[in-house]
Amino acid sequence: MKTYLPQIQRRILVRPNQTFGILNYDLDNAYPQRMLELVGQSPTAKDCWNKRAKFIAGIGFEQPDLGKQLVNSCGLTLAKLLKAIATDKALFRGFGLHINYNANFKISSVNYVKFEDIRMGDTDDAKTAEKFGIYNDWGRRSWKNIMRSKITFLDKYDPGEETIKKQVFAAGGWDKYKGQLYYFNPEVDDYPLIEADSVWEDFETEAGIKIFNNREVTTGFLPSTMLFMQSRREEADNSSDRGYRNAPSQLEKDLGSFQGAKSAQKIIVIEYEDESAKPEFQPYAIQNNDKLFESTERSVEARIIKGFSVPKELINSEKASGLSNGSEKKEAIREFNDNTAADRIELSETMAEVFGHFYTNLNPSGNWNIVPVPANVADDALALKAGAAINELLLSAIPSHNKIATLVHAYGFKQTEAEAMVGEGLDN
Repeated sequence: MKTYLPQIQRRILVRPNQTFGILNYDLDNAYPQRMLELVGQSPTAKDCWNKRAKFIAGIGFEQPDLGKQLVNSCGLTLAKLLKAIATDKALFRGFGLHINYNANFKISSVNYVKFEDIRMGDTDDAKTAEKFGIYNDWGRRSWKNIMRSKITFLDKYDPGEETIKKQVFAAGGWDKYKGQLYYFNPEVDDYPLIEADSVWEDFETEAGIKIFNNREVTTGFLPSTMLFMQSRREEADNSSDRGYRNAPSQLEKDLGSFQGAKSAQKIIVIEYEDESAKPEFQPYAIQNNDKLFESTERSVEARIIKGFSVPKELINSEKASGLSNGSEKKEAIREFNDNTAADRIELSETMAEVFGHFYTNLNPSGNWNIVPVPANVADDALALKAGAAINELLLSAIPSHNKIATLVHAYGFKQTEAEAMVGEGLDN
């Protein structure tokens, strides 16, 4: 008897692309572009991505006013740069920085590069090995073909003076030198999978549920029905000089305009000459989609949240909005801060490395630590919500004793405190 292990297909395949001198990011060279589209169509995935990016960036640098420092002539500040690379790291687990040098071999400017625009150079091509190709349309959304002449190749980051001299000489001088790329990649000689890659199919599923719900609304929740009618003769409005065949008849146009949320109260009148020409509508039973989609949506949402490793209390805010859930949300913030601590350390180390070679000392203290999101934001949000509810209660027209009872039993105030807030005896 022979045994074997079933082969699990790799999520992405990296292959040399000799035409462009790069390594393809999956077979179609558009893995990050596809993932961006899927995340953009999935509300839960996009929310998880935003939450993860927010926690990685924290509330900025620990060193006061460090975020206001400019890093290039285009007005990019350290705070904006931190937010940009934290956003890429939250989804792609990597990021890119374009580094330019001056003639003193010091970094003169730093620019953010979208991670999805970066491709590693073909290691078998002497001209592009140890380089990175930058192009803004690998997914071919704007143009049908990729033009190699528009791909910008940057050298791999290395601030060593001798390395820079060799690169400048190879480029033909400082005026032709394009700089280097600092490419943060958690993988070794390979492209990284996105955060939550294991559940990207659920992104697509949630997007499909959204489309289904939209279709139900635009068709006025019309039950599935079959229309039986005699073979029609081509109507006069079906013929045209353009020679279209099987153009919709007037009946089909009327039925189409009859559907939809805005047409729910319309009446359609159908004329027929005899009983044999009378259209017949027959509904057919289908599975209860409402219940099916409701349970599917819940399970899909839960898997996406788990895939991003985000505590559910930070995503399902409507399910954790009561006063009793303040401690749970605070604990969720602490947990997520711990989860993203390594990411913040990596960004801090990157900043220290890159700007340690900057032409001017932006941070004399040498402190590049990033402050995590404080857990007391949960208390603040909770207090605002509770305060608004209490104010609404006090301004309402219900009797004073009902207000006092609500303050005591629902909000935990003492009897004397509640009476003082309401002004007991005013409406007795």
